[in-house]
Amino acid sequence: MDLLEREDEQRLLAHAWAEARTGRGSIVLLAGESGIGKTSLARAFAAGLDGGSDDAQVLWGVCDPLGVPRPLGPLHDVAADLGEPVTRLLHTGAPPHEIHRALLDALAARPLLLVVDDLQWADEATIDLLRFLLRRVAGTRSLVLATYRADEPDPQPALRALLGDVARSPAATRLELGPLSVAAVTALVGERAIDPAHLHRLTRGNSFFVTEVISQDGDALPASVRDAVLARTAGLDPEAGDLADLLACAPGPVPDALLPALGAGIGPLRTLDTAGLIARDRRGITFRHDICRLAVAGAIPPGGEIALHRRMLTALETLPDPDPAVLAHHALAAGDDARVFRYAARAGRVAAGAGAHTEAARFFTTALEHAPADALGARAGLCELLAHELFLTNRLDEAIAACHRAIGWHRAEGDLDGVGAGHRSLASFEWYHGDRARAVEHATTAIEVLEPRAEPGSRAAVLLGHALAARGFLAMQDNDLATARELHDRARAIADGADDEALEVRLLMLDTVVPMMAGESAARGRLLGALEAVGDDVKVEHSTCWTQLANLDVEQRRLDAAEKVLDRSLPLTVQWEYPICEHWQRGVRARLRVLRGAWDEAVHDARGVLTDSGSMLTHTWPSLVLGLVALRRGDAETDAHLERGWDIARHFGEPLRLLPAASALAERCWVTGAPDARLGDVLALLAEAGARPGTEWSAAELAVWLRRLGHPATPPVPPAEGPYRLLLDGDAAGAAQAWTALGAPYEAALALVDTGDTTEIFTALETFDRLGADAVAAKVRRDLRGRGVTGVPARPRATTRTNPAGLTARQVDVLRLLAEGLTNAGIAGRLFISEKTADHHVSAILAKLEVPTRREAAAAGRRLGLVPDRRVARA
Repeated sequence: MDLLEREDEQRLLAHAWAEARTGRGSIVLLAGESGIGKTSLARAFAAGLDGGSDDAQVLWGVCDPLGVPRPLGPLHDVAADLGEPVTRLLHTGAPPHEIHRALLDALAARPLLLVVDDLQWADEATIDLLRFLLRRVAGTRSLVLATYRADEPDPQPALRALLGDVARSPAATRLELGPLSVAAVTALVGERAIDPAHLHRLTRGNSFFVTEVISQDGDALPASVRDAVLARTAGLDPEAGDLADLLACAPGPVPDALLPALGAGIGPLRTLDTAGLIARDRRGITFRHDICRLAVAGAIPPGGEIALHRRMLTALETLPDPDPAVLAHHALAAGDDARVFRYAARAGRVAAGAGAHTEAARFFTTALEHAPADALGARAGLCELLAHELFLTNRLDEAIAACHRAIGWHRAEGDLDGVGAGHRSLASFEWYHGDRARAVEHATTAIEVLEPRAEPGSRAAVLLGHALAARGFLAMQDNDLATARELHDRARAIADGADDEALEVRLLMLDTVVPMMAGESAARGRLLGALEAVGDDVKVEHSTCWTQLANLDVEQRRLDAAEKVLDRSLPLTVQWEYPICEHWQRGVRARLRVLRGAWDEAVHDARGVLTDSGSMLTHTWPSLVLGLVALRRGDAETDAHLERGWDIARHFGEPLRLLPAASALAERCWVTGAPDARLGDVLALLAEAGARPGTEWSAAELAVWLRRLGHPATPPVPPAEGPYRLLLDGDAAGAAQAWTALGAPYEAALALVDTGDTTEIFTALETFDRLGADAVAAKVRRDLRGRGVTGVPARPRATTRTNPAGLTARQVDVLRLLAEGLTNAGIAGRLFISEKTADHHVSAILAKLEVPTRREAAAAGRRLGLVPDRRVARA
């Protein structure tokens, strides 16, 4: 049957394919409710595809409605057609980045149409794969076409993230298919004795339901899709009915090789085909639409599905390499605990290896729920795996609980190595969750349990190395560098005799970050070089190293370097599904963006972390960022966020959290004039925490704020050469220049205020007004007038401070430079941002102003009053 009212979508797909053939690949998402015709449109497009050469090919992968999805299921469907190396990498369980790169190479090598059907059922590894392709598909000769149901009540978070990426990407398009009109339904009805208007109201224009209803004999219209489908099953002989029920238990196509084991003969298959219930694709026999499968499954009598799933499971076990996710699905439905335990555990390991950490956690949970009661060792091992996956996905309460269960079972088994390993894991989990005291306690316990058993070359020795490294990491976070070095050396003596990559990476971090904190510049190059050598094959330990590097770059005000690090590392945390690291790095980026003056972007990052993350650790910078931006703007939510940031810092008790949080409290006193009784304690904090190596920048910042409040504070350790050193030495003008060179406009403006020079303060006011620092600007104006200064610039009118285009303050800055004729590289240099970030800003400006060129954007900016009209000025 011809597709009606899909001409626009077909033309867009044809255009996307033509573009892909010339080397401008893209991704198209087809959205719509179930039965609206997404798959039909995709099939029609694929069937009519004229590649123009013999090397064009259509590949079709499907996501199945399993309880827990198959990791990379659609890619497994098409692996044979992709050939080497994709097939080999999938079958050997290679790291995701290798599989991603191999698929990208295949898409670039020849024109391919890769269809991913029913994306709403995808696992997170498949979503991550599409997000990877989204950033790179524009350089290929292929088109990726994905369909998904837009009527799902709550799409999974990974799919929501993908949709957000698609909305922002120039290499992607989203099409939502609407229902058929009355005219289209009339055309489909033809000469049948059916009222098209009534049928349209009944079906709401759903393509599948319309075609099902008009295919029925008789005058009465069915009341639902289910009734229309089940009408096809009326009169089926017992063998065909049994096969229909059996197929309904399969969430996806049944492979041809499985049919003999299921006893599916040619007769029942022909009967179902004649009834219009089933179809065949390259994966096997399936229902014509999932709506058909659900209707038939819903008519199976209560309890009948158990025997059907057992038959399916037994048949699947005859295949040479059955998918453990599918086996676990049927074992669970069959109520077979032993097989659920076996297959779910296997599926969890496969999912973890594929980077599908959410699915891995669900499989391990299922396996534990069905594990034999007396298999304590197996339960403990599964609990350890589960705890790790829960940690990676930022479910820390659950990870900690799972780890405690594992320790209990290890202890009951007399496995002290397992007990020590569990305490070492808890040290990390508790620290991320905000309980430093417990983290130290667990790390210490792990060392005490493992050290007496740590014979050279033993498992206990390697585990002791990890425990020492964990305790050293906690010492490093407390700026206790001497203890961190001592623990590193003890762990290094063990690691030299072991072959443990994770331990080596943890020791690399101690061996480089500790010297960086102590001021050894060469250590940064060693760490960066080691991480770049790893490439995209990033384990969670590498990601933690990237995080430490970015955090320390911001702390020590290497802002350009920090931006480059985050541009490199943040996409890797998404690609490898490490939310705990992603949220931490986004918080660090929020702090960086505040320093850069990109406050709207900083607030966006900070709110996102507070919404998405359950880790107290990751809330540190977002809380302070939101509080400081609100304070400077004069918003009401200042106190709640600053107090939250202070409470978190006190909870951790670590210098590089306490000192910046104390500076935020001091800044609030300066801006508002309201006293804070805690400032007396802050002076003591400066004397104690500021004496620790690695705190020079934060201690100097706090000392500067205390001096602005009239306290003659001096940091115990003089800061290195830089703006704070200049401020403390009384050279505020030099400090302003240094801050400008670093690309920190707010700090530069504060330094100009510190000069006391009226002209310089007027210049600072321009910066405050541009940044939207209303409360700070108001305070400075009050102080000037209090000194008797006349001619103080008035606060800009509201019409000059806001804009109807919805541009952020940073985007207005970019637009003004764009209007001056600067390239992206020139804009980046002027604003101290990366060229990539400048390009993102320009793209956003063009989209918001709804113009195609930079010249037209400049003209629109002049019309809106956002860009000074130089021609008027010259006149």
